[in-house]
Amino acid sequence: MTRRAPMTEGRAIFILALFVGAVVAGVVAERIAAAGAQRENPYPALDRVEEPSVAASVAGAIANGDARGLAQLVDAQTLQGLQQALLSPLDRPIADVRSVRFLGATARGSHVVAAYALSGKDMGGSDAIVGFVLDVENGQIVGVND
Repeated sequence: MTRRAPMTEGRAIFILALFVGAVVAGVVAERIAAAGAQRENPYPALDRVEEPSVAASVAGAIANGDARGLAQLVDAQTLQGLQQALLSPLDRPIADVRSVRFLGATARGSHVVAAYALSGKDMGGSDAIVGFVLDVENGQIVGVND
């Protein structure tokens, strides 16, 4: 039968220091290894552009509850797409719009995509945040969430 040495305070401190030192050494080694293995992002960054004025007008009409102004800015098919895009996560229409915030826009040629976040309450009274994207081409809204 072998006899173990009793655990002393000094021995406990040594074991704890050894454990902490090993963790720190592992973190440092991982950082050094990860720094040398930087990979190029396979997804190129998109250039940001200014908010298109027609998209800003549509967002303003939504925020102000201006149905007539909205109908003048976009065609019937786009209005239908906008109606579908502005459903809460519970598939209920947004009844009370608190804010519409511009998140950013990018362009490729004459095609601009502008992103917005709408917050408000749905028809059931639940708070909702909905994101939607307006597709703008040649100064006109041509789609929603396309």
